[in-house]
Amino acid sequence: MDVFYLRRRGVPLVLSSISSYDFSALSESVEFRILSSSPLSVFEKESAERAVSAEAEISLYRYLQERRYIPRLLVSAALFLFLYLFLSIAVPDPIPVIDEILLSFLASAALWVILSRADRRSSFMREKLECIDSSLQKSAVTISSSMANVEEWYDNLYSYSLLETSRMIATASLPALSIDEAFGKSLSDSLLLHLRREDKGIDRTLRRIGDGDEEKTARFLVHQVTTGSLDILDLALFMAVKEKN
Repeated sequence: MDVFYLRRRGVPLVLSSISSYDFSALSESVEFRILSSSPLSVFEKESAERAVSAEAEISLYRYLQERRYIPRLLVSAALFLFLYLFLSIAVPDPIPVIDEILLSFLASAALWVILSRADRRSSFMREKLECIDSSLQKSAVTISSSMANVEEWYDNLYSYSLLETSRMIATASLPALSIDEAFGKSLSDSLLLHLRREDKGIDRTLRRIGDGDEEKTARFLVHQVTTGSLDILDLALFMAVKEKN
């Protein structure tokens, strides 16, 4: 699995597609390759490993939550019904139904939270994270000319204004980016996952690009940057990489 260490002004950006990985099939055989424009220092490599590991933990927990949603729902519902029937029969009260529903709901909600938290401490999650961390520590750093081209291209974007960059995206007139096809496919996938994490409305934004009204799209992008969480440079890089595939 490729990990991209992108040097940009400010904080370096670490990209990977670990969040879309099939965690059920994850084993120690998974291999990571860190792509960089130049050798990484010990600190930089450890920083990249921590970023991927943190992303993997979040994604793995989300995977478990989705995988165990139905069992957790059934167990919580069963507890709700049991307590409701038990309280209705065994505990007479002056206000029927209301108290039973409230207490049963609180108990089932508490069980839901307990089961959700148990997933984070489960042996499944611990073993998968250990596999990832072990593989990351063995990962090799590969010097990539494509990464150097990406960083140079990215750095050049700082010379454009927000509106100029937005118009280049809207009119598909971004500067050409020199990267090989396999590299571009892997980087594109990782960039899209990054954009979706940072901006919940990115899919709607992507649908607006190329809708025919270029000036309106450009101003929409400016609005998304100034009022939302859209990073126009990361979006521009994604669009430029996408054009190569």
